[in-house]
Amino acid sequence: RDEDWFISLEPKASWNNSPRELSDPALTDSPSSILQALLTKVQQHNLKGHCAAIVEIKQNTHLQEEIDRQRSLLDEIRRHCQLYRGVRLQDGAPTAMDGYDVLMPTIEFHPSHPHNADHSSIPDDISRKSIFWVVDSEADLERAAELRPFGIVSNSPRRIVDIIESKSWCG
Repeated sequence: RDEDWFISLEPKASWNNSPRELSDPALTDSPSSILQALLTKVQQHNLKGHCAAIVEIKQNTHLQEEIDRQRSLLDEIRRHCQLYRGVRLQDGAPTAMDGYDVLMPTIEFHPSHPHNADHSSIPDDISRKSIFWVVDSEADLERAAELRPFGIVSNSPRRIVDIIESKSWCG
């Protein structure tokens, strides 16, 4: 059916104004200008109900006027799209949804992941509402299965399908 599709959009901008970001020509636009472009495309392509924006407003990195503009644009985007938040291991384990529809923590939050030296973990109630990324190996797929998330993100979806369809996995 025409209604059976969904797209997630992760706008890239100079969110932190770090030297690395400011030296990257792809990230030199302000977050509000990127959010404005995202809103325009969401409206232009009538994505309402079929999209998620992966965005987090950084409170301490921009002038208040820029932050206010970001919030206003994000409010308008939310009229069309769900709001997702990516969570890296260095961000620490989330303990609440904090107004997001879905959290997207890295698979590194699994206690047995080799990058998780502190054995940080996400509470089960949040894990089950989360989409874990990047799940590209059989080991990470096993970790994701243990966490029982809402979904996964893979940069190698064909590999994941091959693993799932193999007779040795889950069996």
